[in-house]
Amino acid sequence: MNYFAYGVRGLLTAVFVIAVVGKVGRAGAFSAFADSLRPLAAVSGSAVRAMALAVVAVEGAVCLALILPYTPATLAGLVAATALLAVFTVVIARSASRGTTVNCRCFGRSAAPLGWAHVVRNGLLASVAGVGAAAVATGPAGGSDSGTVAVAWCTGAVVGGLVTVVEDLVSLFRPVASSLTE
Repeated sequence: MNYFAYGVRGLLTAVFVIAVVGKVGRAGAFSAFADSLRPLAAVSGSAVRAMALAVVAVEGAVCLALILPYTPATLAGLVAATALLAVFTVVIARSASRGTTVNCRCFGRSAAPLGWAHVVRNGLLASVAGVGAAAVATGPAGGSDSGTVAVAWCTGAVVGGLVTVVEDLVSLFRPVASSLTE
């Protein structure tokens, strides 16, 4: 496996671990996530809760597959991540094009409405996952230097962590409306 693939594994592992923990890591988080799916889902009632559980389960399975030191598991995790992120991209794009206002519970805590920035983010993540899968499937076995592997993995994990807080980082640079009058 090449170093790029290790970086992609670190990035996606961080993104999906943060997503899972954000959705189940505190009281009420899972219910808030499930409720956010209601306007997006083609199903209703208790099926929405089952869909939310399935999303969290697949995200967790992707994490497990990406951390296992077994190339077929890594490839399966990357393919599953690509598919899941592609579905997220399509569902959010459909919601944004219809003008539906839905709070983003992608990582559990944000109440920002889903929009085109989320479509771009998930589309880019899906692309990175797909390229990572292709690199694992067709690339040479390389990547045997454990120090460089660790740097690649950790760099990817840091980038993944930043991806999950990009909305917060952008909001730091937005102008603040002044309540003072002259």
